[in-house]
Amino acid sequence: MELIEFRRELLEAVRARAESGLDFNRAGFVDEVGERLSDAEEFADFEACRFEGLGGKRKLKIDGYAFDEADNSLSLLIADFTNEDILPTFNAAEATKAFSQLSAFVEEAVQGNLTDGSIEESQPAHGLASNLMEWRSKVTRYRFYFVSDGQLKMRAKDWPEEMVAGTPTEFHIWDIARFHTAYVSATGRDELLVRFDEFDGQGLSCLAAAESVGEYQAYLCMIPGAILAKIYDRYGSRLLEGNVRSFLSTRAKVNAKIQITIRNQPEMFFAFNNGIAATAEDVVLEQTASGLRIVSATNLQIVNGGQTTASLAFAGRGASGKKDGADLSKVMVQMKLSVLPPDKAGTLIPEIARYANSQTKVSDADFFSNHPYHVRLEEFSRRLFTSPAGGVQHGTHWFYERTRGQYINEQAKLTPAQKGQFLTQNPRSQLLTKTDVAKLKNTWQGMPNKVSMGAQKNFILFADTIAKSWAEDEKQFNEDYFRNLIALAILFRRTELLVKQQDWYQGGYRANIVTYTLAKLHDMISEQALGQQMDLRGIWDKQSVPTAIVDQIIVIAKRVFEILTDPERPKDNVTEWAKMQACWDQVKAADIRLGGGAFASLQNLHAISNAEKEAKQIQKADNGIATQIAVLNIPGSQWGNMLAWADENKLLTPKQLDLLRLASKMPFKLPNEKQCGQIWQLHQKLLEDGYIK
Repeated sequence: MELIEFRRELLEAVRARAESGLDFNRAGFVDEVGERLSDAEEFADFEACRFEGLGGKRKLKIDGYAFDEADNSLSLLIADFTNEDILPTFNAAEATKAFSQLSAFVEEAVQGNLTDGSIEESQPAHGLASNLMEWRSKVTRYRFYFVSDGQLKMRAKDWPEEMVAGTPTEFHIWDIARFHTAYVSATGRDELLVRFDEFDGQGLSCLAAAESVGEYQAYLCMIPGAILAKIYDRYGSRLLEGNVRSFLSTRAKVNAKIQITIRNQPEMFFAFNNGIAATAEDVVLEQTASGLRIVSATNLQIVNGGQTTASLAFAGRGASGKKDGADLSKVMVQMKLSVLPPDKAGTLIPEIARYANSQTKVSDADFFSNHPYHVRLEEFSRRLFTSPAGGVQHGTHWFYERTRGQYINEQAKLTPAQKGQFLTQNPRSQLLTKTDVAKLKNTWQGMPNKVSMGAQKNFILFADTIAKSWAEDEKQFNEDYFRNLIALAILFRRTELLVKQQDWYQGGYRANIVTYTLAKLHDMISEQALGQQMDLRGIWDKQSVPTAIVDQIIVIAKRVFEILTDPERPKDNVTEWAKMQACWDQVKAADIRLGGGAFASLQNLHAISNAEKEAKQIQKADNGIATQIAVLNIPGSQWGNMLAWADENKLLTPKQLDLLRLASKMPFKLPNEKQCGQIWQLHQKLLEDGYIK
């Protein structure tokens, strides 16, 4: 996709987002780029936070932020959205002006000048200003982002760092060209070049360990602890593979035993620690008199050893605000570096991370993006049409985006007429992502405080739950499950619009208000309408929310807003208050009665139970058909190869060998449905045991 076409797609996405949310285009742009920077792993859980004002004679401005618990860095974003159809340009002076407004906001906030009544307490900017004061000694560095739908006239888009409010600060410019580059890259991220020679003038001593032509190279390296800590301090959690970052941000980052070794026996660190495993897409090597050295690595990612790396950086910095940094000069760390071509990196890195972490407590939930749950939802979303609604004569799909960029990529090779038909059947307003699903389900399961913790943490919690439920009974994830999920999406998006329309709404915390409102609605039905449940199938059928439920949502949302912004709340920052169990307990305890109309719109649990049983039976039949097709699609000769390998390695019983023998005789002999199920189980088992197709 060329730059101009990419920008056109971006503007369409922004305008559609703003229209569906009854918001300004600029707000839609901030939300859109916040998500894209999160996808590019620049941000962790972006929060929109629009503020513009004065601090003395200085102009203050900010549009959003993201705090990264993996490295205690704080990213702050300021946006310039022209919304012009012709590609505009901007120069360094405009970026400098924007960065100065961000700097002014941070400096005024940490000095306490923005929490003295100058900003209304119910505004998100007040909460951020409070956090900036609280986090002053905690934040390791600020990362300033200037984002624009225009194109920068100069090449340099990352500027030298400076000190802002006594903290190291980076400056990054993301113009439309940089967003485009990240989009078309194989990994979906901006290129990260780590030059090891910048830290010691030499690079890393290494040994070539393995090579597979065009696919894989491996090196064993020794990296001084001081250099590893400096690299992490500079690049932060961008160095961490996505699943490792998630793991590190939700568990204790600083390992006590590692700290003791660093301080008391640094020369034994190599012996006591397993080291780190990393990947890169390219390396620059140099042959020196002392041996082979790695000068630089492109898109370096730590796939195992994130806690080791973070602990070294923490020890080198010392405790917050103290000059007690450990001496890392005697610490040496072993590193296994796998070099993968860009077109293979996207699929192989998660697999390397999975196996590298097989001995640690990183759960399968951390590697959940390719789980069959998502594959099944994707299949349903392409196949199931809604009933015609809103005066149109045709049904539509709710498009489930299992992997980043699917929605746009599926349009890339279509003719204009085909693209028009695609958009008619798959309207952008009905796009659903993995994090959307996690938000919907955890809200309805009564965990709005967990949802409020941010997309990443909420997704990990959701993934862990789904992985266990799938293992217990995957048939529960059937067509009815998908229809109910879409009904929740309709409920959620209608509630977002309703909140926006209320006269008490002041422009902040909508995400928190919505998740708490719907969690409270579900809790009220459970408590006050025994034997009844929300008629999700009715919402799917009509693609709309009943009027009585709409009226009930408005009542609940107002009370939720009052609790979230109560001046007596225990946490000054509303966003942080919403993350607490105490907040959810208070909302649950609020006395709100279901109206008669809402009661009448509910459905009997007995009817729902019968429908669920029927849906499971249908899914069981579908599974059987899918398994038969999968078995029959593999030629008999390939089953014969698998049979020979399994027999040679003594991995199967005589009965199991007979099943593979039957499969090897296809198409002259065909296994029945039951045998196909057993043969497919053997297929999966032998792949796990090491059989290579």
